[in-house]
Amino acid sequence: MTASLAPSTVRDIVKRYARSIGVPGLACHDLRRTMSRLARDGGAPLEVIQATLGHSSITTTERYLKTTETANAGEWIKL
Repeated sequence: MTASLAPSTVRDIVKRYARSIGVPGLACHDLRRTMSRLARDGGAPLEVIQATLGHSSITTTERYLKTTETANAGEWIKL
């Protein structure tokens, strides 16, 4: 049996930890965009990113990645 988390639970966890690290405006979608951009920058094939994001069309994934070129959570988090 696999355990799953409700979307609202994931959102609450992200918001709680974001506040604790001083980034109260961080949202789940910021993490999704960051994951896709880092995967692409790391050489992941578009098809893999498409499957991970759940896009039905590779064109959607290409457009999505273009919108993430300058937007990612790494810009918010200063390590």
